[in-house]
Amino acid sequence: KRNPGIIYCSVSGFGQDGPYRDRAALDLILQAESGMISVTGEAGGRGVRCGVSIADLAAGMNAAYGVMLAIRMREKTGEGQHVDVSMMEGQLALLCTTIGNFYANGELPKPQGTAYPVVVPYQTFQTKTRDLAIAIAGQKLWKIMCPIIGAPELTDDPLYATGPLRMKNRVPLIEKLQAIFLTRSYEEWEKLLLDNNVPVGAINDIAQVVEHPQVKARGAIIETKHPKAGKVKQVRSPLRLPKMQDMPNTPAPLHGEHSSAILREVLSMNDADIAALKKAGVVGGE
Repeated sequence: KRNPGIIYCSVSGFGQDGPYRDRAALDLILQAESGMISVTGEAGGRGVRCGVSIADLAAGMNAAYGVMLAIRMREKTGEGQHVDVSMMEGQLALLCTTIGNFYANGELPKPQGTAYPVVVPYQTFQTKTRDLAIAIAGQKLWKIMCPIIGAPELTDDPLYATGPLRMKNRVPLIEKLQAIFLTRSYEEWEKLLLDNNVPVGAINDIAQVVEHPQVKARGAIIETKHPKAGKVKQVRSPLRLPKMQDMPNTPAPLHGEHSSAILREVLSMNDADIAALKKAGVVGGE
């Protein structure tokens, strides 16, 4: 007899129906098919894969979110359901504003490097020492930034005075700003901009990130004990719940590590039945 409260989640490349449902799919394929690659990369260049497996990661998060919604509905109705997670649609969700802009203006989105299509300047620049990221999102920040970087004349320049004008004249403006930022070190610019509450950041590599003072202060990197690899360092969950301070920080489970415990505790199965399922390849675990 089927339990009507069972919740079952499946993650696939293209979903459980449609002409692509049976296609083999890995992260790269979904980044390509979804259009993600077409908008990622340097301006004027070919599209590139994202630096992380974003289709895989988004699918996992969508699966967790979908299962939680299904659990919530089961609490109300007593009924479970099949949660169908498509990696393709997960990428479309991330591209929602890009797709929306395409429908709104008919312009085909293209790679823009670190720049943002509708805000200028909102990108990285070279300095004397290391690259700098700056985000001037709005007129208030624009009017603050121009004088402090030594270019007060840009504030009300008829080519750059408003957001739409800066978008229209992006290329010459970025050239002017790049020349200015090359006159000082990152450290000098950081202090100057932060002192005036202008959003600025450094382009850190991973070695710098794991030693970052904010990462260390928040304990974002933890050490755990893996049953096979021994002590390993890993990224802590980004979720901080004050009432769950005793939540364990554990490494990723081995394949089928908890199969026996779940079958025994939840389904009250005996060792012989569990062993039979493992032998038949129904569940994993040693």
